[in-house]
Amino acid sequence: MKNSVIKTLLSLLLVFGANGCQSELEELYQDPDGFSKTQADKAGVSIIAGYFTSQLTRGFLLRGDYGSAYHQLRSGSRIMGTGVQLYYTTNAYGFAYTLYDVENDWGSNSFNRTVFNNINSPWIKQVLWGQKEFNKIPEDQRTQSDVLYMRLLHVLKAYGYQRAIDLYDEVPYFQTGSAGALDGEKAEYLGQEEIYPIIIEELKEIEEYLANLTLDDATQTSFQQQDVIFSGDITQWRKYINSLRLRWAMNISEVMPNITSTVISELSGKPMLDQATDVAGLADIAIVEPYRLQVELGITRAFRERADEARAPKRFLHDVMHCIPEEKSIVVNGETLYYFDSDNSEEGLANGTVDPRVAYLFSKDILGRYVGAETSFDDGSDPNSYFSKAMRGYYINHPIMTDLAVTEITFGAAGNEHTIKLNDEATADLTKREAFLLDAFRTFCGQYLDIGWVIGSDRNMISEYNVRPQFNFDIRYPTLHAVETELSLAEAAVRGLGSVTGSAREHYKKAIELSCRYWYQMNTANAYSKQTTPSFPSNMDQSRIDRDRPEVEYNESAYAEYEAQRFDGLTDEEKVRSIFNQLQLHYNMFNFETPYTAARRLISYLGDNPGSPYEVFQWKERFLYDPSIQATDPENWSRISQHDDYNLPIWFTGRQTKWKNVLE
Repeated sequence: MKNSVIKTLLSLLLVFGANGCQSELEELYQDPDGFSKTQADKAGVSIIAGYFTSQLTRGFLLRGDYGSAYHQLRSGSRIMGTGVQLYYTTNAYGFAYTLYDVENDWGSNSFNRTVFNNINSPWIKQVLWGQKEFNKIPEDQRTQSDVLYMRLLHVLKAYGYQRAIDLYDEVPYFQTGSAGALDGEKAEYLGQEEIYPIIIEELKEIEEYLANLTLDDATQTSFQQQDVIFSGDITQWRKYINSLRLRWAMNISEVMPNITSTVISELSGKPMLDQATDVAGLADIAIVEPYRLQVELGITRAFRERADEARAPKRFLHDVMHCIPEEKSIVVNGETLYYFDSDNSEEGLANGTVDPRVAYLFSKDILGRYVGAETSFDDGSDPNSYFSKAMRGYYINHPIMTDLAVTEITFGAAGNEHTIKLNDEATADLTKREAFLLDAFRTFCGQYLDIGWVIGSDRNMISEYNVRPQFNFDIRYPTLHAVETELSLAEAAVRGLGSVTGSAREHYKKAIELSCRYWYQMNTANAYSKQTTPSFPSNMDQSRIDRDRPEVEYNESAYAEYEAQRFDGLTDEEKVRSIFNQLQLHYNMFNFETPYTAARRLISYLGDNPGSPYEVFQWKERFLYDPSIQATDPENWSRISQHDDYNLPIWFTGRQTKWKNVLE
């Protein structure tokens, strides 16, 4: 099992053995001058290889992170609408329909600074130490392994910088080949406009190096052990690098379309991520002790603690995946009222007109419906709003509406029943019951009384995210996946950016097929249970865990062709919006940054925000710097402080004006 191999490898990296070597690699990081390359060679350990493997396992770089994922869910969803927090979209808690400041709602605001602080320490120090050791080695004495690991460390360095500049624009930057602060050099603050061309060209050179590289047997064996992401597969690294270059080229398409076109043309015929298994990321369980994952570390703890955001977006289920509630009407007190009775999923999943990911990523409500929630605000004044129609389905055909003797209604699965009792006025008067019950059911669901703030209950009154992909400790955190590569090529083809091999339709269709295959596998291959270590949370219902596993693998090609036919009839702008929807749906709550970057970039092209921000929260154009810079580096603070404003669009958006939602 690969996880066991990775854990064994990481253990070996920490223990050097005899020959007077220090016992832990971590001591080397803290005191690199205390351990020479000569000593490392005698011990059979490459210092640079050690830094390479360590870099791959950095928190929040290529794997999940509890704290960051928590805040991505909590407040990232309010920006992008990936998951719905009903208390900010309905009147259930009495929140006013007024504008809220999401900037001061990111916990301690530490998440604002996470990526910035990481690029200045955890994400860069291994590269700098490795570079320092590499620079000490005479050029004619550098081994094939030394050069390979150093080149790949620069790939990871460039990836880290891309994430940082996409959120902050200007960050402290060290050029390739520099050991930076370790050699007394001060980092220079550079922004997207300067860094993107550098890293795009740098990765081109590294990919060309890899394309002509043949490893000897000893180096290949070592590489397979050291490389915990791609298991020493040079082709996978080439695919990763080329897909990164494609991502970056698309990111700057609004401001440097010539570079975009050049890069896309250069990538023609080169290997890129193109399989469902092609994902750049590391599973938490590969490096974290299993008993710590559930309660202390890892992204699954964030999912468990943020059941608030587990409510499924109507925009995904209904608008993107074509899972449409069956709407019926009834006349009550002379007024025509509508309700959702069921949905089209059973027939649609069978005939390829409903997205299979409905069954892989989301869970039905206790009425057996796939019905989500909106991010627009519903104050209860519209009796036929989407949320009201979902709630009305619970009681409208119950005897409580027509029999004066029935004064309470019980609903839900056996052992998980909910009961709502009428008040005195509704008890005595049938004409008062609809209004009372609608408000009661809206409040019950909106205040999370149905699930008790627990993800994975069998009591959810609207659809939620499916628990099985969420609580799959083997899932490799998808920092970059083949689906994104295919969607980028589709957008480039639609917009005429470079010479794209294949049509937009072909890439769009393939992206859907890959995403369906990926999420089916993440769901059904989940080997964990409530009895394993780590385990599903004990307060999850076993029935929910069982029913969240799809009964069959639906025909992704049939659905992808159906969606591609719809895609054919769209305008270019509508096609690009559909491409974005597929990107956000695929990454969902596992990857906030990539759809957030795409949304900000596309506002200029589309003339509107393709995401689904909550109406009651301000839109956030960028993240803010760590204010401690003002004291530690006043010179650079004077430069960057003028950009320390979340209302200021970042350079790559091509905009000077902030996008505003309906309340701004």
